[in-house]
Amino acid sequence: MISAGSFYKTFLWEGAYYGMIAGVIGNVIGYICTIFVDAATTDAIQLVSVPIAPIIEATVLSIVACLLATCIPRRKIARMSIVDSIETVE
Repeated sequence: MISAGSFYKTFLWEGAYYGMIAGVIGNVIGYICTIFVDAATTDAIQLVSVPIAPIIEATVLSIVACLLATCIPRRKIARMSIVDSIETVE
């Protein structure tokens, strides 16, 4: 049986994983878009320098946003009685 503390930690880790995955995917797609925007202005496709600081900021913000998005339902779940919730479904 999983304890309430383990359940909440799992919930938070899931949010962190979603944030990390979103950060990586967003950063790759953002860099590709940067290359295309640069190509539109210069009429030549070329690799541009990787914007490290904005990538780090975007990754941190996506992780924080996903953690906040998991904390709101977690608070509601913490106030619920699991037994009562199961009885209302049946």
